[in-house]
Amino acid sequence: MSNAIALKVTTSFIHLSSELERPSLELERPSSELERPSLELERPSLELERPSSELERPSLELERPSLELERPSLELETPSLELETPSLELETRNFENP
Repeated sequence: MSNAIALKVTTSFIHLSSELERPSLELERPSSELERPSLELERPSLELERPSSELERPSLELERPSLELERPSLELETPSLELETPSLELETRNFENP
């Protein structure tokens, strides 16, 4: 492939002819050798303690409330009542059966 470019311009009153050279483009590909970064990680220290599972049951011992009641003292006097009934005397006849 030639680096020269021919250029001709023609009009009714001007006639130009020129030859230009292309610039040389020699490019080198960049190196693609990459180094991986060093990645050294340490695991964090994780020390966990289980919570204590010792549970105490609540005491269900209940005491009855003390309930001491006294009967009220009740002394009543009734009026004295003496009744007399009328005396009744009855006479019965003897009937004979026929």
